[in-house]
Amino acid sequence: MVDKEDKIVDPQMAPHYYPSVPVAVFVCWVVPVVLIAALSRFAVDTNQASIPLSVQDNPKPTSPIPAPTSTPSKSKRQISTKRGPLTVEKGPSGLPTVLANKPTSYIEIVESIGRKRVDWGDITTDIVGLPEQSYPNLKSSASSKVSQTEESEKSDEEPIDPPRGASTDFVRQQHLRDIAALRESYKANADDLGKAISLAEALRLFDVQYHDGGSVQKEALDTFHKAINLAKARREEMVSQGHETSLLHGSQRDETYGEMLLDYGSRSIDGIMCALYTSLGKTYFMANMFERAVESYGSALEINPSYLDALSSRGSSNIILGNYAAAASDLSAVMHNDSSRRFQDVFTGLARILQAKESAVPDGWGPMIGILMDLIPLLEMELRSATEETKIVLLQSLNRLYHVLFVYHDVKTKQTDLAWESLTKSYEYKMNAIEPFNFDFERQKVETTKQIFHKGFFPEGVGSSSSAPIFIIGFVRSGSTLLERLLDSHPQIAGTGENSVFNGQLDHIRNKIVETSVLDSSNLASMIEKLGDGVVTEMLQRWRMVSNVDEDYSPSKMVDKMLTNYYNVGFIHMLFPNALILHVAREPMDTLLSAFKHEFPPGSLDYTSSFKSLAELYHSYRNLMDHWDKELPGRVTHVRYEDMVNDMPGIARKIIEVTGLEWDESVLNFHKKKHAVNTLSTTQVRKGVYKDSIQSWRRYEKHLKPLMDLVGKRASFEDLQTSVKGYVPPADLIDTEQEL
Repeated sequence: MVDKEDKIVDPQMAPHYYPSVPVAVFVCWVVPVVLIAALSRFAVDTNQASIPLSVQDNPKPTSPIPAPTSTPSKSKRQISTKRGPLTVEKGPSGLPTVLANKPTSYIEIVESIGRKRVDWGDITTDIVGLPEQSYPNLKSSASSKVSQTEESEKSDEEPIDPPRGASTDFVRQQHLRDIAALRESYKANADDLGKAISLAEALRLFDVQYHDGGSVQKEALDTFHKAINLAKARREEMVSQGHETSLLHGSQRDETYGEMLLDYGSRSIDGIMCALYTSLGKTYFMANMFERAVESYGSALEINPSYLDALSSRGSSNIILGNYAAAASDLSAVMHNDSSRRFQDVFTGLARILQAKESAVPDGWGPMIGILMDLIPLLEMELRSATEETKIVLLQSLNRLYHVLFVYHDVKTKQTDLAWESLTKSYEYKMNAIEPFNFDFERQKVETTKQIFHKGFFPEGVGSSSSAPIFIIGFVRSGSTLLERLLDSHPQIAGTGENSVFNGQLDHIRNKIVETSVLDSSNLASMIEKLGDGVVTEMLQRWRMVSNVDEDYSPSKMVDKMLTNYYNVGFIHMLFPNALILHVAREPMDTLLSAFKHEFPPGSLDYTSSFKSLAELYHSYRNLMDHWDKELPGRVTHVRYEDMVNDMPGIARKIIEVTGLEWDESVLNFHKKKHAVNTLSTTQVRKGVYKDSIQSWRRYEKHLKPLMDLVGKRASFEDLQTSVKGYVPPADLIDTEQEL
C-alpha cells in the first residue's frame, strides 16, 4: 500500500462562518471529479472487455451458438404484419438505437448487456452490441492479454484508462440522447407499436447497463405496458379479419428456440407478445418487483410454453422469492432442452437451489454435473483453436461452469482440494477475460478521497435535515443483508434494495455542488439541502413503486444498502448530517474467503477473484474506514457481524433504539417476512440466524495462506468493536472471542 502522509488542512484554519467551506475548496473538486466519480459502484468502465452475466440477468451464450444472420445496415427496418409495416428506428445521430434490429433476440440481448461497453461507433451492422460475427468485437482478445496469474502485477503494464462518471461517459450520454429522440418520436405517434417497442427496449437496456438507482424503470414499465396493449389490439384486429397470429413455423424459426432467435421484424404477432412479456418481466426484475416479474414471464409462457428465455428468467426470479421447487422445475426444463447451451446461467441457478435446499431438485446434482463433465472438455478443446472473436466468450463460459463444479465439491462432496482446484481453474479463465486490475488507480482513489474529505472541509449547518435515510456500508460478504433484513422487518423501516438512489444521483450531486460553488456560492447551503431532500423524495417514490403501497403512507426510515459507499461517507455526511451510517464488519478472513469464492455481477467486484486485487480492495476499505473514524469520529456506527449472529436479540434492540423508533418484536422474525432479497445472500438470509459461517475460512486455511500474507496484520480485527450506543456484548461472548 501507499504509505504517505495525508495533506490535510488544519481544521483550525477553516472559517467558522457560512460558507464554512471556502469556494476554493469546492473548486478543487473540478480536478478530481472524474476520480471521485469512479468511487460509485455505478460508474461504468467503458474500457472493460466483455463480462459474464450473473444468474439474475439474461442467459449467456457459448461457442456452440450459431452466428445470427447478418442484415444490411440501415436506418429503419420494417416488420411485416397484416395491418401494415412495423418500423423500428435509429437515433438521429445515426448510431444504432437499442432496438435497431432485435433487442429481445437472445444473442443480441445477451451480448449488449454482457459487455460493459457498447461501443456503437465501431459497429457496422444494425445489431445492437454486435459486429458481423456472433461475438463482440472486443478491444483486446484473450491471446493478447497480460497473464492474469497471482504474480501478474508488473510495472511496465500498459496504462488503463480509469472508469468515467456519468457526466463524462460519452457512451452513456449518447444513449440518453438516443432515448430522448425515441421518446419524442413515440410521443408524436403513441399508437405506433414499433415506436413503443423501440423506446421500451432502449429504456430497459439502459437500466440494465447503468443500474443507476432505477431512474428510468417507471417509464420503461409504463412503455412496455402500452406496447403490450398495442400488440393485443393488433392481434384482435388480425383475429377479426381471419389472419393467423400464432408462432411461425418452418424455415422462419428454430425447432428448439422457436422465434426467440428472431428480431421483432421477423416475428409473428404472438411472437412479438412473447418477447414483450419477457422484457417486461426483466424490467420488473431489475426494479425488485419479483412477483410481478414471475407473472409477466407466465404470460409469455401461456403463449409459448417452451419459450426458454421466459422459463430461465422465471426460474431466476423464483430463486429470489424462495420458491425453490418452481425455480428448479423451470431451470431443469431449460437445461434439458437447451441443445446449444445458450442458457448457461441455469447451471448457476440450479447450483444455488441445490446448495439451499437439495430436495427441491428431484434428480439432485447428478444430471447437471453429468452435462458439465461432457461440456467443459468440449469448450476447452474449442478454446485451443478459437478465433479471436470467440475466445472471450469461451473463457467466460469456462469460468462459469468451473465455478459450478466448485460449489458442487464445496457443499456436496466436501472434497476441499478438488473444490479449490475447480475454483482456481474458474478464476484463471475469468481473469484472462477481463482487463488487468489498475492498482495505481485504486490507490489514487483512496488518497484523493482522504485529501479532500477532512475535518476542516465539512461545513456546519449544511445539508438536509432529514434523518430518514439509513446507510449500510462495509466490505462485500460482511453480513449487510442480515442487517438490512433486520431493519426492514420493523414496520416503520423500509428496505429499498441495492439499486441505490443516492449512488444513482451522486454524479449529478457532485456536479451541482461544483457548479454552484463557482457561479453562485451564496446559494451553496440551500443547494446542498435541496439535493439531499431530492434524494429522500426519490427514495420514497421508488419504494412506493416497488412495494405498491398507498401513496398516503410513508415509512419513517428507508435503508440504502450500498456497501461500497465507504468511499462516499464524506458525501453522505455533507448531504445527510442527521442520517445513521451503519458499518457492518465481519472477521476479515471469513469476509475475504466469502468474497473470493462468490461470483458477483459483472463490474469492479470481478477483481475479488484474484488474491492480489482482492487484498488491494480490502486495504482500500480498511484505509478509508480508518480515515472516517479519524476525521469524523463517532459519525459511523460499527456493527460486528459476529455480535449479530451470537446475540441477535440484544443487538437488534439497540440498533432499533439508535434509529429513534420504538421496539417491535417482529424484528426478530425477519427471516419469516415475505420480502425478496436480490443478493448473493438470498438463500442464506431465509435461514435466519446461523453460526456456520463463523471461522469458516479455516477449512481452506492452507489455500488462503498467500492471501493472508497480502493482507498482513489486517487479517484480523484487533480493536474494532460494535459501537451501537448502549450495546454491551454478553460476557460469555467476549470470552469466546478472546479464545479465538
